[in-house]
Amino acid sequence: MKTAPPKGAGSFGRGTPMKDFQEAARQFLENAGEFRLGFLRSEARNPLTMDLDRDFASGSDRGVKTLLSCDMALLPLIRRISASPEFRLLVESIRNCLGRGGKIVFSGCGAAGRLAVLLESAWRETFPGDERLLSLLTGGDFALVRSVENFEDHEMSGALQVRELDLSSRDLLIGITATGETTSTVGSAAEAVRLGAEVFMLICVDPAEPAARLARCRKLYGSPSVHVLSMPVGAMALTGSTRMQSSTVELLFAAAALEQAVFGENRMFSAYEEMLNGLFSPAAISALGKAVDFESGIFRQGGLIDYLAEDLLIDLISDTTERAPTFMTPPYHCSDAAAPEPWAMVRHPGVSTPEAWRICLGREPRCIDWPPETYRAAGLDELLAGGLPRISERELLKIQIGNEEIAARRDAFRGRIVSEPSGVTPASGIPIPVPAAPVRLRMIEHLRMKLVMNTLSTGTMAKLGRISSNYMIYLDISNKKLVDRACRIISELCGLSYEEACFELFRTLSDLPPGTSPVARTLQRLRGSRQA
Repeated sequence: MKTAPPKGAGSFGRGTPMKDFQEAARQFLENAGEFRLGFLRSEARNPLTMDLDRDFASGSDRGVKTLLSCDMALLPLIRRISASPEFRLLVESIRNCLGRGGKIVFSGCGAAGRLAVLLESAWRETFPGDERLLSLLTGGDFALVRSVENFEDHEMSGALQVRELDLSSRDLLIGITATGETTSTVGSAAEAVRLGAEVFMLICVDPAEPAARLARCRKLYGSPSVHVLSMPVGAMALTGSTRMQSSTVELLFAAAALEQAVFGENRMFSAYEEMLNGLFSPAAISALGKAVDFESGIFRQGGLIDYLAEDLLIDLISDTTERAPTFMTPPYHCSDAAAPEPWAMVRHPGVSTPEAWRICLGREPRCIDWPPETYRAAGLDELLAGGLPRISERELLKIQIGNEEIAARRDAFRGRIVSEPSGVTPASGIPIPVPAAPVRLRMIEHLRMKLVMNTLSTGTMAKLGRISSNYMIYLDISNKKLVDRACRIISELCGLSYEEACFELFRTLSDLPPGTSPVARTLQRLRGSRQA
């Protein structure tokens, strides 16, 4: 059986012959209606960041403040939902599950799935060897470092992963999906219901929004076995980038529910608010702005950065991984692949790669190594189009996050990232003074690192011109949902109808050089033709 790397990094629709691009666009418009998500509030533009590109151009401090203002604006919402009966029901569901000897499974795709793995890692750090809390990341643990988002488009990919966990009526699956509709996550939840497990969905929209348009959501949210905690955060700081405010709020509420259900404590929300206020202080904003200038300066000169860390590895890996589809930077790659180096890479300076992964996860990797027959029997033939996906544990261990020498990174800047009670020191060596209160599962430290790294990476890409207004114009399109988002960006910025934008995107894809952003190239072509 021929093998191929996981799809992603711009694989969707590339190489379509010029004469066929119109047909490819028509096929998308006619057959991918369930992935047109512009109606969701989470996909809207945030009025607080309409000038995000200009703010960073005028000064990194100003841009950082603009980004963090979106998180600050959500504090009233967080206070309200933390006192809601739905949140109390989530706490009760977790407590009851553990009381009856069941296991809790956090399930998600992409950024939400990486949060699930983070929660399991934090649990195992507190309770070594305790199997009562598990994670399910669409595409398996390989998706921690490379987008395998073509899996996201299929309910059965999520269902198959649930079956491997042997769920029963004693268990609780907590699905995390910002938009409330992610196909694989819905598939995981639906399979858990079929197996008799209780299901709780953590979503950042009103469930009525996706249920009104999408049959899979109507069926799931209509089940008496499914409860919902809706946290309608609205628009992201960077349009559609749910790795930002949505995933922060999801992580906060999941951690707070565990804190109350397992430990009987209730400090998470006040500690988070205190930490966020510290991050929004002039001193922290100034330090973050300097860190943005430092890293963007290295990347502008074609340099690389190795983030050296011995702690909170999963947090750092999540942010660096998510830069690839969001800003189309080179993703992590296997050591035997001839590929461009990621601009920023996480490395544990004290141990080899296999041990670094065990430290990161708190367990052995949990990857997908299905034979072709499993894909075909589940109707997932599309995932075999480029050969058998190479996303097994063996492939993950080729992602060198340990102390091995990597010749291509010999000249990379190497900077330590340190998390301390008083603050975070990023690779630049510039301390960011943001105290983090000691809470269970060290979750305020995790949330602080997430906010720091999200702000640093987004600000850096804004300085490098990869954002227009508050749109990520260097978006990769490795699944149908991202094709839809690309069409909406082109439509908005060029004044075209959605259908016209779709045809122009597929025209670009028909003749796109490797490593080139299809959205940015389409925008350049259309804007250039209008100025000519």
